[in-house]
Amino acid sequence: MAWVKVTGSANHENAPCIKEFLSGRFDKGWRRFVIDLADCRGIDSTFIGMLYRLAARVTEADACGGVEIINPGERNAKSICKLGLDKLIKLDLEGSRWSRERELVAQNLDKPLPCPTLSKAEHTEFVLDAHEALIAANEENRSRFCDVVEFLRLELEAQPADR
Repeated sequence: MAWVKVTGSANHENAPCIKEFLSGRFDKGWRRFVIDLADCRGIDSTFIGMLYRLAARVTEADACGGVEIINPGERNAKSICKLGLDKLIKLDLEGSRWSRERELVAQNLDKPLPCPTLSKAEHTEFVLDAHEALIAANEENRSRFCDVVEFLRLELEAQPADR
């Protein structure tokens, strides 16, 4: 099981780093992922879209695997549910299912992930992919994010060709 604890915000700034970590574990055969948001003050659509992409990959690869968010807090849980992703991403509002595991991994949770710096174009592509994932996950999200997706596509087109 891969365990990530987000302190501060779960957003477009730290989502690429967390995606890289989680994707690396997925590529090594890991299929259970826990995202602890107990110390997270807010989650944005890019972060949620990134988690959806991971959850879809896990579900496709292994029906017994999954992505679970623990301790999301009321506001973060509402954001995830509003986008219709609580059907694929499990929510444990109190983190009660994982109390024993949390104690076992606590000694490693204070080590922040080293994060590579993305170019402007790479960051734009990442945010675009996350928002396209949200639309793919729930057609009702198209009206919420169509302007964002269009803006990001135009921004990518305006980037120099040698990115």
